[in-house]
Amino acid sequence: MRTSRWTVLLALVSLTLLLAGAHPAAAQTAAAAPAAPTSGFRADFLADWDDLAKKAVSLAEAMPPEKYTWRPGEGVYSVSEIYLHIAGGNFGLAQTIGFAPPAGIETRGLMKSTTDKAKVLDILKQSFEHVRQAALKTTDADLDKPVKLFGQPSTVRNVFYILGTHQHEHFGLGIAYARVNGVVPPWTAARQAQQQLQKEKPKP
Repeated sequence: MRTSRWTVLLALVSLTLLLAGAHPAAAQTAAAAPAAPTSGFRADFLADWDDLAKKAVSLAEAMPPEKYTWRPGEGVYSVSEIYLHIAGGNFGLAQTIGFAPPAGIETRGLMKSTTDKAKVLDILKQSFEHVRQAALKTTDADLDKPVKLFGQPSTVRNVFYILGTHQHEHFGLGIAYARVNGVVPPWTAARQAQQQLQKEKPKP
């Protein structure tokens, strides 16, 4: 009986080790996942970045597929081009501080690579997460390291700063495009709905 119990126990241990070994990448990812900063420049950047990413993706999702080729005039960015320009900026600027784009992403010509809503959304989401991971994996000590940006001397900190300001600029264009096409930004629609509920709520 004792031998039988030991046999079962050893089999269970072997199975556990086998299953653990079957997913080494997952285990390494979990162990190597950097903790989010709670203060300082990167914490402030990530708070703003996460809000920007959530709003930009929700706005892109709210735009009807047939509007992705719409542009306000000849020679002006279309809807799809705005979001792919944002994505290209995310990948390109992150690359200047040592974070290459994911496999399968080619930044050259990205802006005109597709007008398909689903594909644009997928690329946009990847780009925001790519920058988020770059900010998590960059240490505070790295922020003042020198880099070249558009051929000029800069710092890692400044690249993150420009990432935020550049994407906010084009995100603003996305809001204008949505409004012109009768699309209310989702966060505004949610706030208006909440305000309407408050108005309709019976007073005690």
